[in-house]
Amino acid sequence: MISYLNLYVHESLQLTATHFFFRDSTGITYLVAKAQDESSSQTGVITRQTLLNALDGVSPKRGKAFAEIGVANAGQLLDYFPRAYLYESEEKHINALLPDQVQVVRGEVVAVDYVSTRPRPRFEATIADGSDRLALVFFNGAYLRGKIRPGLIIRVKGAVKVFRNIPQMANPKWEVVAEETERVEESRFRPIYPATADLSTDTIHKIISNNLEAMMPLVHEWFGEDLIKRRSLYSRVDAYRAIHCPKDENQARNARRRLVYDEFMLMQLGLAIGKKMREGRLTAPVLRIDKLLDQRIRKRFPFELTEAQQGAIYEILKDVQAALPMNRLLQGDVGSGKTVVALYAMLVAVANKMQSALLAPTEVLAEQHFLTIQNMLRDTGVRIELFTGRTKRGAKNQLLADLAAGRIHLAIGTQALVQDDIEFANLGLVVVDEQHRLGVNQRAALKSKGLAPHYLVMTATPIPRTLALSYFADFDLSTINHLPPGRQPIKTEWYRSSQAMVAYDFIRTQIKVGRQAYIVVPKVSDDDKSELKSVQAEHDRLSKGVLSGLKLGMLHGQMPAEDKQSIMMQFRNQQIDVLIATTVIEVGIDVPNANVILIDNADRFGLSQLHQLRGRVGRGKEQSHCILLSDAPTESSQERLRAMTETVSGFDIAELDLQLRGPGEFFGTRQHGLPEFKLADMTQELDLLRKAREDALELLAYDPKLLKPEHQYLVKALVEKFGDTILLAQVG
Repeated sequence: MISYLNLYVHESLQLTATHFFFRDSTGITYLVAKAQDESSSQTGVITRQTLLNALDGVSPKRGKAFAEIGVANAGQLLDYFPRAYLYESEEKHINALLPDQVQVVRGEVVAVDYVSTRPRPRFEATIADGSDRLALVFFNGAYLRGKIRPGLIIRVKGAVKVFRNIPQMANPKWEVVAEETERVEESRFRPIYPATADLSTDTIHKIISNNLEAMMPLVHEWFGEDLIKRRSLYSRVDAYRAIHCPKDENQARNARRRLVYDEFMLMQLGLAIGKKMREGRLTAPVLRIDKLLDQRIRKRFPFELTEAQQGAIYEILKDVQAALPMNRLLQGDVGSGKTVVALYAMLVAVANKMQSALLAPTEVLAEQHFLTIQNMLRDTGVRIELFTGRTKRGAKNQLLADLAAGRIHLAIGTQALVQDDIEFANLGLVVVDEQHRLGVNQRAALKSKGLAPHYLVMTATPIPRTLALSYFADFDLSTINHLPPGRQPIKTEWYRSSQAMVAYDFIRTQIKVGRQAYIVVPKVSDDDKSELKSVQAEHDRLSKGVLSGLKLGMLHGQMPAEDKQSIMMQFRNQQIDVLIATTVIEVGIDVPNANVILIDNADRFGLSQLHQLRGRVGRGKEQSHCILLSDAPTESSQERLRAMTETVSGFDIAELDLQLRGPGEFFGTRQHGLPEFKLADMTQELDLLRKAREDALELLAYDPKLLKPEHQYLVKALVEKFGDTILLAQVG
């Protein structure tokens, strides 16, 4: 629990509510509670809490429409940023249009017609603006018959030609405009806001621009002049003005850059402050190790540890021998041996009379870990138990009692491990596998089961270093970047559907020499909504067709736990030749004799997911193969499949996937208890993210308590953004 050791009021903020600060063991004081600005209660002055109905041009009807998009007050309106910008040319009246020039005009649609004459069918429309009429023709425009209709007011842009003394535009760009939308009297750079049917982008922009200057007193500078000049940033006031009403593209770009920088800085400061808070208040169990214990643990492994594994173990041991809780991220490519490193750490905890918990996101992965570790620790006194949602009630009650009494040393499970009825006697180490698949509240609940357990995160989705250092700012990073000896790179080939027989013949050949294979399809069962192949349909089709005579098994996430475990055991014992499965096998499945994986409809999977699936093979000493079966209809899907055939490194895959799909493949801000970004896109702005991280650490070194006058509003922004969730953000 946090002890609020002192109360402190930041004089320059004139706060009506007391700030709560936490003082850590080094004497540094940090703000952890919300504050309220006194000005919010002043009459007649716009504050961030001022309701929209009090602003110029916001009727009750529009106020309701704004509320539906999450904008209820002046502060939220000010922070409702454009999603894009559009350069608009000056609008002319039809009778002032000049031939052979690209121009813009608006008018009411007064007539429409569709001419189906071949070879060039066309949709025709006529608009009028009171000065004249303009003919529009859209070749092959049958799709417009239900979109452009009489009575609509549309704005069109195109080259004007004169045909039979009538001005005409062929295939112009067009958009429907509301009656109240102002005519563009001169060329302008127009912001485009996320809009709804009841709230057009023009209406939003008009209301914001009419109230912008009145809302400017709400915008305060967060940083000192030196930092702003060094990073060539707009002031916050200039940034808010320019992002809503830019004169040109350059202004809009610089405004966005400043506000994105601010979002990154808040995140980095929040993480750094939270780390200090955690360090100041928690004491972890000291886990000791000597040469004899090290030798005993290593004897449990049927192989020599790689240099990379030993390096990661050294870093972990250095952490757990201190009284500060370890927070370490262990990342490594598929098959690199992360589980062995984690098991080493768990056995150190057991030797120190502490319990360990391993949390996995799926039952299949939890069961895989259980079986693997159980096999390695056979004939030892270490008791391992599995906790999942399918654990039988009678057995569960006894397991709960044994866990609470300390008779269970290693608890492995899914989110069932974080239920309220789970109690540990002395939890010393928490290991989380594929943590980006688990919600922050689940991880926090397990972590809280111990007084202050050490915390180790494993991921087989290599995270680009900039992201790892930013999203896991309070984590130390260990990387296993080499495969165990004897492992060969997996050969990956991309086949079109017309080559499917070649792929199935190859699978038969491999099985004939004693190997096994996976076939991965996207769905569990067929339905009328999709043509994607399903597990059930493929099992029936292949067992009666091209793979007849072979022993086929089926695995998917909807099967009972007992059935899944039985199927995996049969596959591991070579009682099944080919396992047809969904992505339930994506992580954790380890069958060294399986050396072929065929991924059907491969274009339906993301790049990192394809790499994870490929990692199910290549775990033995024999050459392994990954076959991607897909006609890949889009350029992006073709790019993914080509990358898979050319790249075997998970770290290279991660960097490429970040470019193609964005960071969501790795993790989302919501999962980490952090505020979501309004503008920032880490895919495109990694360099700015890196700079913000450097600046945040430098700023806290210069002003640890954030008491400098230039940081008064930064403190307020941190409290408003994080509030008392700042500790939750540090769970990982």
